[in-house]
Amino acid sequence: MEKRVVSFVVDKNLDIKNHLIGLDSYKNKLHSRTKQKNEFYDKLLKLSPKRREAAIRKNIGRFYLPEKRRFLNSIAKDVNSEWAKIETVYFKRLEKIHKHPFLFSSIKAVLSTRGGFGYDTHGGWFATSMMQNKFVSVDIATHELMHFMFHKYYWKVCEKSDLSWKQIWHIKEAFTVLLNLEFPDIRFQPDYGYPEHTKIRAAIEKSWKRYHNFDKALIAAIKTAKK
Repeated sequence: MEKRVVSFVVDKNLDIKNHLIGLDSYKNKLHSRTKQKNEFYDKLLKLSPKRREAAIRKNIGRFYLPEKRRFLNSIAKDVNSEWAKIETVYFKRLEKIHKHPFLFSSIKAVLSTRGGFGYDTHGGWFATSMMQNKFVSVDIATHELMHFMFHKYYWKVCEKSDLSWKQIWHIKEAFTVLLNLEFPDIRFQPDYGYPEHTKIRAAIEKSWKRYHNFDKALIAAIKTAKK
């Protein structure tokens, strides 16, 4: 059997880390969804880091009861099976788009109880949905894995263009518009992005349709982000 790069797993500790990423996103108001009032996160922000983690662990504990393990394992099995059908073609296209190899050899996709999905390129993991169907989980994977490429090859390029961290973050998120142009046959639904990235996504799409060149699309994105 061919070894897979991505493995969908049940991991409570990584799930907690995904919640902490969500908390940080909420604190810094990174995008429109994090601007919505969240009473649980407001309570967490008043606690010490250790107590925050403990509170999250307690809050999601019901999903990790021993009698629930068979359900979680079944979800992971189903998503892994679906992902196996597209992984090879996905990475071939991803590398063709970026003109760079995908250098991460093993990545965990944790099934998360949170409604948002963070990632850690250094830790080699990203979060996907425990609550939605397997096709949505695969869609989330194709989205998050694009971020791994951006961090590897383009984040520092953007830093040299005198952009703020948040401007680069917005560009990174906006580039998932390419999923709609290059991967529609292996995705369940379109990648909608965030409302605040509409102009950057439009600039990327326009450039991509004309040149099919990531570097040129990045230049267009940088110019738009600076306006």
